[in-house]
Amino acid sequence: MGLRQDKIKSWLIINIGTLLLKIWFSTCRVKIIRKDLHERYIESDICGVGATWHRGALFMLWFFRKIHPLIMVSRSKDGELAAGYASRLGAMPVRGSSGKGGAEALKAMIEYFSKPGVWKSATPMDGPRGPRNVAKKGMLALAKETGTPILPMMVSAYPAITLKKTWDRTIIPMPFSKVTVMYSEPWPIPKDINEQGLEQLRKKLEDTLNEMMAMCDIDTGYNKNQ
Repeated sequence: MGLRQDKIKSWLIINIGTLLLKIWFSTCRVKIIRKDLHERYIESDICGVGATWHRGALFMLWFFRKIHPLIMVSRSKDGELAAGYASRLGAMPVRGSSGKGGAEALKAMIEYFSKPGVWKSATPMDGPRGPRNVAKKGMLALAKETGTPILPMMVSAYPAITLKKTWDRTIIPMPFSKVTVMYSEPWPIPKDINEQGLEQLRKKLEDTLNEMMAMCDIDTGYNKNQ
């Protein structure tokens, strides 16, 4: 009975929560910086691996819902809710993390990219369980193995709710808030890159994402309330 109640509770949270957030986020005023990159990699048939921070994942999943991105989601209980939310919005969650199932999830994502069709990934570089704002190599490996460029992207909003007790300090734009979505030049990952080169790219990408986050926060005014 307990298991059934948990499933019913999860179903209600996922479905009602998704509906509310869809209505909520649709009121936001979105500004896109580097719209040329948005049109080239998001509104076209060109593949891409989106790199961002986990804090904006709730809004990003809604924002990219029409392209049905692949995302890596933790196998934890919280990840179950996140996967349900992502699926309801049209994304394709692949379950795994650096601590559990990451290799299998990465392999599954590589296999998706090898199939005919348009595949895009929008997985947070510091997710799915942190540490916050520290890039991991998983998506760099995905880009390397599939010959798909990494597209740095970032989101900020103001006014916004900040869930300060979460590891990623999740931000949730308030209704009718100003939201900035920023892109930076894509990075091709050479097939023959070695571990040292991959680590250098990881650190460079981490610095780039943190710079973009700071710029987005200034643009929206989010940083004034932190």
